[in-house]
Amino acid sequence: MEFKFDILEDGSAKLVAAIGEEAVVSIPDTWQEHPVTVIGERAFYGRREIKRVRLPKYLKKLEDYAFAECRFLEQMELPETTQSIGDYGFYNCIRLVRIDLPDTIASMGYGAFRNDTDLTDIHIHTQQGNENRINTILNETNFNQTVTFHYKDGNVSQLVFTEFFYEETANEEARQFNHRTYGTGSLYRNCVNGTGIDYLKYDEIFEQAIHRDEPKTVMDLALKRLSYPYELSETARKKYVDHLKSMGGEMLMYLIETKRWNLFPLLTEGEPLSKEILDEGILYGQKNGVPEFVSMLMQYKNTHYSAMTKSFEL
Repeated sequence: MEFKFDILEDGSAKLVAAIGEEAVVSIPDTWQEHPVTVIGERAFYGRREIKRVRLPKYLKKLEDYAFAECRFLEQMELPETTQSIGDYGFYNCIRLVRIDLPDTIASMGYGAFRNDTDLTDIHIHTQQGNENRINTILNETNFNQTVTFHYKDGNVSQLVFTEFFYEETANEEARQFNHRTYGTGSLYRNCVNGTGIDYLKYDEIFEQAIHRDEPKTVMDLALKRLSYPYELSETARKKYVDHLKSMGGEMLMYLIETKRWNLFPLLTEGEPLSKEILDEGILYGQKNGVPEFVSMLMQYKNTHYSAMTKSFEL
């Protein structure tokens, strides 16, 4: 791919246009010995052939509409030098699944990720208290999204922000509109504020999620919270475990369907699952070709329900 650059006043280079039809694009770090620090406005606008882009390591700024309408773009990792994303920077990138954001991001423009309906895997490197930078994305979406917070101290938190939508119906007699919210997504999004994430509030919402969200969404949320138990209280942890175990065979099937059977040990405390549920999981695992999970379940079953030794009177 051929690139066109302008030289900025500070001596760095700005990419202003790209010519070519490559699916995988690698933008050079420098141009004529000038570090590339800016991706210009609409530089890649509407380039539907692009699937992957390697950004220059000196990048500081993505200008407005830089990658807007790149409808087959799948993932994007911004270098640690990136400071800002302009308005509608990734607008309507409907195949964008994953984005990695560095802790140097100071601002994200209006609509930066609007209408990115596949964006379900967000990673942000940050420190406690600065997590609210993710609100630019969360406030513009109403579908399920998983955000992984990589903290500077080495801790990791993975939170599911569930979907939600509003329904408005007219009440002609009262001459007003009735509003109803479906799903807990707006409640979970409100847990991210100017001082960071209120983890206690996040975990308290789970009781509502059980009744208002899809069972698989609730199981996914619980498994991710247990897998990365950052600031997870013992009371909340037990609620997550108890709910997953209450799902019985459905939970075991979900572990198989999502290829997360390695998380089963998280659920082995307390009262054991019934033999009937275990047999259901074993049978489902055998049919779906996951012998390692079948072996795990059989070992668990043998531990808690050892075969009764038959005795005979002579």
